Amino acid sequence: MKTDRARADQPLYAYVQARILERLRTGKWAAGEKIPTEPQLAQEFDVGIGTIRRAVDEFVAEGLLIRRAGRGTLVAKLTDEHVFDLFFSFVDKSDQPINVTARALKFAKKNATPSLARKLGLESGSRLAWIENLRLLDDKPIMLDRIWVPLDIFHDLNAASLAKRRGSIYGYYQERYGVSVVRVAENLSASTADKAVASALGIANGAPILRVERTAFTFTDKPVEFRLRFVDTTRCAYRNVRGLQD
Repeated sequence: MKTDRARADQPLYAYVQARILERLRTGKWAAGEKIPTEPQLAQEFDVGIGTIRRAVDEFVAEGLLIRRAGRGTLVAKLTDEHVFDLFFSFVDKSDQPINVTARALKFAKKNATPSLARKLGLESGSRLAWIENLRLLDDKPIMLDRIWVPLDIFHDLNAASLAKRRGSIYGYYQERYGVSVVRVAENLSASTADKAVASALGIANGAPILRVERTAFTFTDKPVEFRLRFVDTTRCAYRNVRGLQD
């Protein structure tokens, strides 16, 4: 079997993962596109089918690739269904995933505070877009999102284009800017609704709410979005599933 310097210092499995990840990161394999078959990849990378399958299986498990019966393996496209499966962790009182709609409330451009700059890996004062989004369940407010994204990445982001997007905001990032969210980190805490949050959600000032801090990352662990989510948990619950599943 041939070897080269790029493979000499790492296991074959890690070598294949790195090559696949680079193609995803650079967009050589575009969202929604079918990737080469496992035998084709094995031949190209000069490794066994088992090595390819292990690498592909992991990316499927992480949601970066999707297997479709009769179609092969595709690069994940952040459609509403796929995004909700990956990144939306709320269920109703019957433990069923809830289906929410979005309503844009506010849009502005601001300078990053030192705190926001740290969260997004930017210099203090960097220009950000700020979005306030209401989420509704059965046409009643249930969540309020405040979102900050760097304008050096989303350079022409504006209220009009956001309002015209066809699906989820992560799908919009991917479709318009080629930015795929591949991981989110969330911190949850109990809080109370201030006047602005209470008014948006239609609840009493000071009512208990769930506060979620989320940072969204693209490839190479680059943060591309920070958001605060305030949730009325009288009609839903946060669900976290870990470990082996059937």
